[in-house]
Amino acid sequence: MATTTKTLSATAWVLVSALGSGTMENQTNQIVIYRADADLPDPGVKVGHHLGRGQREAWSFDPPQNLYARLNLPGGGDLVVTEG
Repeated sequence: MATTTKTLSATAWVLVSALGSGTMENQTNQIVIYRADADLPDPGVKVGHHLGRGQREAWSFDPPQNLYARLNLPGGGDLVVTEG
């Protein structure tokens, strides 16, 4: 299992993973919005699932899908991602 850190902002979506399963932990001190999508969502799109401060979420897709994330409010912070 590979663990990486993704730096998030409120201005753009970031590809979190293209693998079929993993976990992500919110270390941003604010709400993270995440969504599965075939293509990179437009920066104006703010619809997705919410991951609260300090929360962790697991995903599993069959077939694998792209998972994207961004911050809900202006600022910055890290999302810890473990794939596999």
